[in-house]
Amino acid sequence: MNEPSVVLLAFLVIIAIMAVLIYVAGRGTASALANISELRRTLDQILAGNRNIETTLEQHRRVLYDAHKQIHTVTKGLKKPAA
Repeated sequence: MNEPSVVLLAFLVIIAIMAVLIYVAGRGTASALANISELRRTLDQILAGNRNIETTLEQHRRVLYDAHKQIHTVTKGLKKPAA
């Protein structure tokens, strides 16, 4: 083999190795993106559950506040002496 053939063969081997590395990196990236997508879906489900809990707590707070106002008004009326 002469020197240009050896250089050409070396370049072909380097190009083949780079192609394999790019392919492997691409598959790794696709796998990582799939994992991130799955984590995002899970996080969205958790946040949706938190929103439901927050909504329920807000409704309970309003009901308790309304009940407090009514009870406070009644007890205030009971404390006043009859004229």
